[in-house]
Amino acid sequence: MANKDTPIDLEKITHICEQLASKAGDTSSFTLLEEVKNIILPHIKEYEELESKRFLQRQDFSRTLEAIVNVVFKVKKKEDQSFYYALFEGKLAKDLGLTTALVKGKSLEELFTYEQAAFFRQKYVLGFLGKTISYKHFYKGRYFQTTLSPIQENGRVTEFIGSSVEVTSYEEAEQRIEHMASHDHLTNLPNRNRLHKDFTDFSSAASPFTIMFCNLDRFKYVNDTMGHMAGDQVLLLMAERIQRSLSAKDQLYRMGGDEFVVCLEGEHSPSEIVRLGKEILHNIRHPINLLGRQFFITASLGAAQYPKDGSTVAQLLSSADIAMHFCKRNGGQNLLFYLPNMNQHYETVITLEGDLRQAITGNELYLHYQPKVDIRTGYISGMEALVRWEHPKRGRVSPAEFIPVAEETGLINQLDEWVLKEACRQNQEWIDHGYAPERVAVNVSANEIQRNDFSEKVRRILMETRLEPQYLEIEVTENSVMRNTEQCIQTMQDLRSMGVSLSIDDFGTGYSSLSYLRQFPIHYLKIDQAFIKRVLTDPSDAEIVKTMIQLADAFKLEVVAEGIEDQDVLDFLRENECAYYQGYYFSKPLPPHEMEKLLIKKQIYS
Repeated sequence: MANKDTPIDLEKITHICEQLASKAGDTSSFTLLEEVKNIILPHIKEYEELESKRFLQRQDFSRTLEAIVNVVFKVKKKEDQSFYYALFEGKLAKDLGLTTALVKGKSLEELFTYEQAAFFRQKYVLGFLGKTISYKHFYKGRYFQTTLSPIQENGRVTEFIGSSVEVTSYEEAEQRIEHMASHDHLTNLPNRNRLHKDFTDFSSAASPFTIMFCNLDRFKYVNDTMGHMAGDQVLLLMAERIQRSLSAKDQLYRMGGDEFVVCLEGEHSPSEIVRLGKEILHNIRHPINLLGRQFFITASLGAAQYPKDGSTVAQLLSSADIAMHFCKRNGGQNLLFYLPNMNQHYETVITLEGDLRQAITGNELYLHYQPKVDIRTGYISGMEALVRWEHPKRGRVSPAEFIPVAEETGLINQLDEWVLKEACRQNQEWIDHGYAPERVAVNVSANEIQRNDFSEKVRRILMETRLEPQYLEIEVTENSVMRNTEQCIQTMQDLRSMGVSLSIDDFGTGYSSLSYLRQFPIHYLKIDQAFIKRVLTDPSDAEIVKTMIQLADAFKLEVVAEGIEDQDVLDFLRENECAYYQGYYFSKPLPPHEMEKLLIKKQIYS
């Protein structure tokens, strides 16, 4: 009997078959068949064993593919050079609905959208160039990282194997990190980092664009008086109000603190920018109701245009920032465009800030006093303390120059305290020297009157200087008390209960309502000199002043007119029963040693 290692003898089998044919029906044929069987059977068994092994291997390969968590696929080329999948397996493949049975033989266009097919085709072309490539892509709302590995025969790529792994969680985490790095955590607006990135896109478009730097005026007072949580609520509200003014293609950024930047893409005329700026300012200064209080916020805007005002993001931001600060120094609540000559002014401001810090602690500041005169009697009835600064190099620096710098930089708190303490000290010194007591008025900033500890500060200074409260008057501007009315009213009530007098300065220039004016526990209204100067030449100003005097009388307040420079204006005020006046007609602000002379000789003749 042959064994499986003996090769099949085809000639012998053929000869036996011929014999079988000739002996059909003969019993000897069975012997011949048995001989054929002995020759073939070992090889049939071998074949069966091989097939069994192949079946088991196929099963094992299939189980292996099914057990793969990710996607494994094989890409080949048709004669027309189009691509098709010869294999597409793995648990992830089943999850995506892309199995071998579904994709085999189909073109990319039959399986994917036009854009997806074009993307994959581009990658597969690179794969058939023999390059091992890796790429990230998005499919059915998920992210994948895919690697293509070419297979070569005789130096030619015949196919390649691809493997894909899902990276959605990593991609989303990366996107969250990128978002956190490029967006403000409070307002969710793009931040300074994102502006730097976007600037590259804006500038590469080779078309002009405009940025507006927006700074909220005196926002620090909100944090100081109401707390940082309330401040955060105000910032969210301000971001919403600014955004309300912008179109879909405009972009708002928060730079940090109380600063925002608006970017306007494309060409914009100055009038268009001014119109938008006015709308932003209008929306910002609407009343704010928070924690049971109503108050107001205003803003200052500076505009700069690319490439005229800066060719880099740093230069452009600097130009807009300078224009904004220039705006703030000139009263705020406005929009100014950057001009080159602002640079010198800005450098002066920076220098001035450092010098002012030194001045507060270095005895460079001093006070002058302007008498307040009773129109009815002609006697002095108090005085107003006015701060002055003698710079060691520049000489006398105007209050109109250094007080806005103090407000911008936060030095106003130290400056206010110095003025208050020095005025109380000097007044008590005059009293100690035998001069008749007079009330000294000190103008405090909006920041101070809104601080919940201001009344305690006044109490402490009065104790330190030994001045009786009835000889101190606190002046606040109309706008400052309207920024945080409830807190201001409480502070003013505390001061009044101490015996300190209170007055509203520059009345008529702000936007207080009569309902709030009735609630302010004040003693005096001071009419701004802008109205007083034109009472003889402008009938409307004359009527305004008359109305203010009548209004004060209705509220049982006394009126102080500021800026009186001639007898005719004084006569007008006397005729309309104004109580007091200040101005150069009687006396300019005087140094202490000159003020003493007026305290000795109190009566005047008019």
